[in-house]
Amino acid sequence: MKRARTVLSLLHCTAFLFCVGLLLAGEARVHETAVEAQTAAGDVTLTLLSTTDSHGHLLAWDDMTNRPANWGLAKIAALVETIRATEPNVLLLDCGDTIEGTPLAYYFNVKDPSPPNPEIAVMNAMHYDAMEVGNHEFNFGERVMWKAKRESHFPWLAANLKQTYTSGVPYFQPYIIKKVGGVRVGIVGFVTPGVPHWEIPSHYRGYTFEPIVDAARRVIPEVRAKCDLLVAIVHSGLDRNPKTDEPFSGYTLNGENAAWELAQSEPSIDVLFYGHTHQEMPQLMVNGVLMALAKNWGESLARADVKLHRESNGRWKVVSKRSTTIRPQTDAPQDAAIVKLVEPYQKIVGKYLETPIATLDKPLNGTLARYEDEPLVDLIQRAQLQYAHADVSLATLFIPSVHLAAGTVTIRDAFGIYPYENTLYGVEMTGAQLKDALEHAASFYPEWPAPADKPMRLPGYDADSAEGVTYDMDLTKPVGSRITNLTFRGEPISVTQKFRVAVNNYRYTGGGGYSAFKGLPVVYRSAEEVRDLIIAYLEKAKQFPAADKNWRIVPHAAREAIEKQALEMEQRRGEPKAKAAGASY
Repeated sequence: MKRARTVLSLLHCTAFLFCVGLLLAGEARVHETAVEAQTAAGDVTLTLLSTTDSHGHLLAWDDMTNRPANWGLAKIAALVETIRATEPNVLLLDCGDTIEGTPLAYYFNVKDPSPPNPEIAVMNAMHYDAMEVGNHEFNFGERVMWKAKRESHFPWLAANLKQTYTSGVPYFQPYIIKKVGGVRVGIVGFVTPGVPHWEIPSHYRGYTFEPIVDAARRVIPEVRAKCDLLVAIVHSGLDRNPKTDEPFSGYTLNGENAAWELAQSEPSIDVLFYGHTHQEMPQLMVNGVLMALAKNWGESLARADVKLHRESNGRWKVVSKRSTTIRPQTDAPQDAAIVKLVEPYQKIVGKYLETPIATLDKPLNGTLARYEDEPLVDLIQRAQLQYAHADVSLATLFIPSVHLAAGTVTIRDAFGIYPYENTLYGVEMTGAQLKDALEHAASFYPEWPAPADKPMRLPGYDADSAEGVTYDMDLTKPVGSRITNLTFRGEPISVTQKFRVAVNNYRYTGGGGYSAFKGLPVVYRSAEEVRDLIIAYLEKAKQFPAADKNWRIVPHAAREAIEKQALEMEQRRGEPKAKAAGASY
């Protein structure tokens, strides 16, 4: 009897739950129909998010200084999840330069490429919808790039690549169409065409880089015909001040930064996210195109909100659009799942970076390394001279804010001194060509006396110095005639004299405007990065070389004024940063 009552009770419960299910299903269908009707008749807002130039910065940690930092995709991931929790129609995009730039990225691309690429693993966990390939994706060669692309759960785009590949991992799609909130969103990508000027040819075999605007004129109308909203993700920056329309000063490759020209040429683009220059621009409207630029290394997230209205003919029309950038607060949390994903990689790299390689009897500071001969630069020069078996070496210190404490020198310090993934070339050149290269380096320095009506322009990392020769750089002379008293082993250099000169691959291919090196006979090419050669040099020498003061800026008053300004800039900067925000290297 008790069992019968129990069965009857269960039947009653089942019937009740079935009825409730029918009611809930009915309510759900009614709600779904209402939403569809509202979407069909009313407006919809799409939220577009973009990162750029993360360069392997995954956690809020600076591997160069071994200190906390306010950057990284783990912080951006927390922002993205907050936005996704409140906005129903979100797309997450990236404008390139992802898999290179930190010791962690280097280690798992070169030293141990067997695990999944850590940056791609993070981007997969964040559910990116698309990425534009950047110039630094080519740094480690095609096998590394294709491995990262193969592991990605999102497409890599590049509409201005003319390719011998037509399918498979090596092939880059020009664009994709995604349906979000009932809206067909066309996402088209463009990469800066400067890659052949910076990279070893084997690193981009099978790809030809077309000028961005030329490719856009062909591709944009095709995409526009297939979509309701057109979004461009571009690894290329601005070549001008948007307020004055004046070109930015300093050397840039022609066509390298074409985001402005793209907007001017193709007003049918609704939203344009861009990168490459490591700047930040929350909002810019050019020819009706809404533009936004996130800060590099995951220091900010670009956001664009686009409201669309569905007209009676069924077509969507953009009603309003606005953009901004969002910077995580210093105490903002990192996404716990991303931190858990990255920690095993970070532990391995941390141990590698603490490997001792030499000792230092006194601290070194790179603040003045571009204005006088200094041990940090001479270390690079001596390693290049030794391994290229060269007479002369050209190099620079990429990060003037590098500070090394006295005591044990580790691989971590070597990354601070030489952060980029360059290889070493030995080339043959004449005395005339060598002087041309030095004159180009001298062109980045300010004139003297300095004009009273504008600030003194200090050189960036394109200003190389030389080792193996002695010379003066006279800033009272016009550009092209500044190198004086140029001698080799105590004798004046003749224009026909032959030299074996050590430079990195970026310089050899013309990076920084050094056309004097392009096409010269190559007598040495390293398989290792320059940084690894520096590490090997220090492991053998056990100490830093002393600066031999083989070059100087004249007159003395010019050097004093430049160094004073450099020291003031360093003071304003406060805590030394790990890297300079360069564009092309």
